[in-house]
Amino acid sequence: MDRDRITIMLVKPGGEGAKSLSMKISHLKAALFAFTVFTIFSLLSFTSTYMFYKDSEIKSDSVNKLLSAINIMNRDITKSEVIETKLRTRLTDIEETLLEMQELLNKKGIKKHLSVGGEFIPPDRLSVSYVEFMQKDIDEIFDTMKGIPVGSPLEGKLNSKFGYRSDPFRSKFGFHSGIDIDADHGEPIVVTADGKVTKAGWHHSYGKTVIVDHQDGYETLYGHLSAVTVKEGQKVTVGEVIGKAGSTGRSTGTHLHYEVVKNGKRIDPSNYLTLK
Repeated sequence: MDRDRITIMLVKPGGEGAKSLSMKISHLKAALFAFTVFTIFSLLSFTSTYMFYKDSEIKSDSVNKLLSAINIMNRDITKSEVIETKLRTRLTDIEETLLEMQELLNKKGIKKHLSVGGEFIPPDRLSVSYVEFMQKDIDEIFDTMKGIPVGSPLEGKLNSKFGYRSDPFRSKFGFHSGIDIDADHGEPIVVTADGKVTKAGWHHSYGKTVIVDHQDGYETLYGHLSAVTVKEGQKVTVGEVIGKAGSTGRSTGTHLHYEVVKNGKRIDPSNYLTLK
């Protein structure tokens, strides 16, 4: 009997038709070795593929998180740039308004430079809402400055004050409803606030007169003019020439009679000639 061979008997139920399978033991060992090697190789290949997949998945997740972080950072940068642009625009508007306010004071004949001060606040601590609030306050002050008759209608010496005085015609004690300012004949007279002309012509003893209606119940009157350069119903702005100095009406010489009226009551114009 060949010791290098192995015989396997295949028997059907009932013992009929028995078959035998004979092969060399060396061949069987070779087949088992090949199967074992194939199985090990397959397991190693599967493990390597699985590890590569997991590693790729982890790396992909890391890349996605990085991209997400970059997108968030870009959005934050964009938002910061938008805020910075808004702040820069608002601060530029405020600066321009302050320059206009200074020009307005010059037109009113007020020799005063706007002073600024306060706590230093770095740009990164400023918020758009705070700057907008500050701008709103400045705009409201600016509108008030334009609409309230603060300032002088011309440069000149005050020669007669508001209140009771000796009347130059009757030499009696009487009430003077405005102030008289020295002027040269024909010298330009400017309006001291934005408003609307309600009178432009001869007005009782005031002679040639301009009356302007302003905001908050204010009116101003410019009397004894030699000429009127505006018309009734015309809108005028601060510093605009409305007439020329003269001595028409009840007057002893060239000057400007200037009145300020608040809610129908005459008040002392000298309190409105400058900022105190």
